[in-house]
Amino acid sequence: MKNTITPEEHARIKRRRWRQTLGLLITVLVLIGFITVLRAGVGLVANLFDDTAQKQEYEDKLEGLVLFDPMPFDGIENINDLTLREAAVWGCVYSIQETQGGFDNYNTDPETEQLLLPSVEVDAYLAKLLGPGFKLTHRSFDMEDMTVEFDETTQCYKIPITGTVGYYRATVVKLFKRSGKLHVTVGYIPTASADDSIINPSSDTPTKYMDYLFERQSGSWYLTGLTESETKPESAASSAAAQPEPMAESDVQDAILATAGDSAAADSAAASAVQPEAQAETGAGSAVAEAPAAEDAASTAA
Repeated sequence: MKNTITPEEHARIKRRRWRQTLGLLITVLVLIGFITVLRAGVGLVANLFDDTAQKQEYEDKLEGLVLFDPMPFDGIENINDLTLREAAVWGCVYSIQETQGGFDNYNTDPETEQLLLPSVEVDAYLAKLLGPGFKLTHRSFDMEDMTVEFDETTQCYKIPITGTVGYYRATVVKLFKRSGKLHVTVGYIPTASADDSIINPSSDTPTKYMDYLFERQSGSWYLTGLTESETKPESAASSAAAQPEPMAESDVQDAILATAGDSAAADSAAASAVQPEAQAETGAGSAVAEAPAAEDAASTAA
């Protein structure tokens, strides 16, 4: 018997297929939306923990100071004056070079062709690092092999034409907060070797680390100190790990007493070994002495 489908059943089947197709489409869209939201959430979490941009910001701020390897200090008023001036001027020069790609927007001295760096640029550079309240009295200063002249008339520094200055370049490796201060751990990468030969500029291996300390003022972090870092170069860390731990004083005393006891026991054993030999030698000597005496007695009796 031939099965026949009524128009109502045919319409019902079409509606069922349409609902199935629509349900599949909705499922796919929901799945796509879930994946999109998940990826966005993962990206947001990653951005929350990604401090690359912040590291670069502090690297730019500290580049001038790291160049000249300042001594540790507590309070910006205790930093070496010459080091601060070197860092301010050359840090500003390097910052302009990196942000503007050159000095086309700056004038040069018509006689010496030296770059004229306005003091207001130096003030702006220091304000980002030390805070707007810090004021530097501008004047000329002498470096190891050059003089940076300050022109009172133009209020500009005359930057000598030279190659690389400074001893290190900076790489920020860690940011963390402790006791209300922001610690910026900076790796020092030498710009030249000990014999003044140029090191491979692609080398990114720091030879030491220092912590620059920042305190929050008016919503921003400003430099207030410099101290030794807990982070150490790999070679120094491995050497420290390989070095034997010093003995405690009680352990040292015990070792000394044990050594003294061993020495006394050895001396006693040696003395005991020598005593029988001495007794044997004494007995032999007595026998030798008694022999001539017996011979004399025999001759007398004869």
